[in-house]
This record gives sequence, structure tokens and C-alpha cells, in this order.
Amino acid sequence: MLDQPIKYARHNMQATDYAMAVTDSFALPDACTRIKELLDDNSSTAQDIADVVSLDPSLSSKLLKLANSALYNFTSEISTISRAVNVIGGKALYSLVMTETASSAFKHFENNAIDLERFWQQSVFAALIAKQLAHQLHCKDEERFFLIGLLHNFGELAVAYKAPELAKQCEAYDEEILPWELQTKVMGFDYAECSSQILMLWNLPSNLFTPISKQHDLGLALKQTDVAILYLAVRIALSIVHRDKYRYQQLVGEDLLNCLKLTDREIEEATRFARIEAYKILIIMNPELFVIP
Repeated sequence: MLDQPIKYARHNMQATDYAMAVTDSFALPDACTRIKELLDDNSSTAQDIADVVSLDPSLSSKLLKLANSALYNFTSEISTISRAVNVIGGKALYSLVMTETASSAFKHFENNAIDLERFWQQSVFAALIAKQLAHQLHCKDEERFFLIGLLHNFGELAVAYKAPELAKQCEAYDEEILPWELQTKVMGFDYAECSSQILMLWNLPSNLFTPISKQHDLGLALKQTDVAILYLAVRIALSIVHRDKYRYQQLVGEDLLNCLKLTDREIEEATRFARIEAYKILIIMNPELFVIP
């Protein structure tokens, strides 16, 4: 008797349905919207932005920890929000606010349907690698790339929250089928699409959700640096988390590396940077899951 093909439990929900469920359950803090408004207002000052952040003690504390973390690596300690704004700049501070917001959102939707430690590691590795690649390629707004990497797979939590049995099926990827290929087979869409829909519904800038939506589009990656960086970061992160299943050389073709003019040494540097700094960031973002031994 021939082996029977695996049957997947198909469903009628689309990526937008999961995204709407998330955005209905978790709203962006007022600080995110207000800071974005101030950044768009040429008459606003750094102190105006600091005043908004300071209204939230928890946010202020987390932001100072992040500002003093490996993300920015300043030689002297940053002890006030106003100094953080002056030293880091308003756009970078907005990225920090969004990073803390993402952390809160992640925790809001955490559940046992998926391997949370793997999810967090994969997200933070992709974030750090994307940031380092952007630095190597002299891109503007390195922090934006950190945020893009961090949020690239947020749709996984959305599916785990609404349909845990499907999320478990989507974790059964292996050497023969890549995660996003299995997601499409199981659900008809991948987590990238769901992630970008969530960010769009949160009214975040298109330079965040567009690269996320196209992170598996090689043709576009060969044309657009933003997409190329995330395409590469996602695959390197996957190979770090699943060393037993994947090597990034198998996931990324030479044509993309040649297009970005990246050497093997630069890829190794980005990977090493992520390996060294990831735990520090994980401790800040989810201390309950990553307890210091």
C-alpha cells in the first residue's frame, strides 16, 4: 500500500482575520501614536518627546535599559529619557518605544501552542542580524531594521492565539520543507503575510510592514535592499536556531550575496554579533522566559 499523504486541517480564516483578532485584543499604547505625531511635527522638540515617554514609568524604565544595551553600545550610561532622546535621536527612540511595545504584545499573546523559546530566539536573532547587515551596508535607520527583524514572525503568535492546533502543525517543518512553505500548505498563507497585516492595521509606517510582507520574495530581494536584508536575516536566524536542520548557505543563493556585495566574512561577523548580543536583549525583553542562571 502506498504511503498516504499528510492531511492538514484546513480552515476558512485568512491572514487578515488573524491580524484583526490581534489588533482588536491589543491596541498600540498612546505613546506610540503621540511620539509619531511629534516626529512628524517640525516644531516639536526632543524634550516634547521625552515628556511623552516619561508619563509611562514602566516604558521609561524599559527604554533606559534598551538604550544602555548592546543595541546602542554607548560608552557612558544614559540615565534620563531626555538624554536618550538627545543622544539617540527621535526616530531611534521611536524604534525603542516600538520595541518595548512589541515585547508587551508578544507577552500578551504568548501561549503553549508553540515553542516560545525558539520563537523569541528566532525573532531576536533576525533583529540583530538585520541591524548588523544594515550597518555593514551603510543603510539609514539601523534601528528600523532591528524592528523589522523583531516583528517579522509576529503572525505566528497571532495564529497560535486563535488556532493553536494549526500553529502546532506549522511547527512540523524539517529539512524537506521550510517553515513558510509548510505554513502556506497548512493555512493558505504564511506568517509573513499575517505579520505585515497586523502592522498595517496598527497604522505603522509602510517601511516596516512592506519588507515583512515580502521577506520570502527572492525576485524582489534582488531589487530592493530592505527586502534583501530581511530575506537574509530571517534565513540566517533560522539556521542558528535550527543548526540540526538548516545551513544558511543552503537557504541563500550566491546571487543575493553578490547583489548586496556581502562577503562570507561579513555574514560571519553579523552572525557572531547576533550570537553574542542576543541573550542580553532576550533578558531585557522577556526576563521571565530567559532567567539569568
